[in-house]
Amino acid sequence: MSALMGVLVFSACVAWLELPKLKEKKQKKEMAVFVAMLLLGTGLYGALVMNAKLPNPFLLLKAVYGMFA
Repeated sequence: MSALMGVLVFSACVAWLELPKLKEKKQKKEMAVFVAMLLLGTGLYGALVMNAKLPNPFLLLKAVYGMFA
């Protein structure tokens, strides 16, 4: 549980440092992408820390490119 808290604290610190810069420059699209990627990365790493069974991303690539082969 402490590892998950560490992940959340680290992500909050990154957001606290980066979001004001993006807001000051009025970069709304970049801010949206930054927040989306930060949430996705935090969620996936948080799941990994909690020992959740995550699917292999290679299987998705194999399914997508397998249609074209």
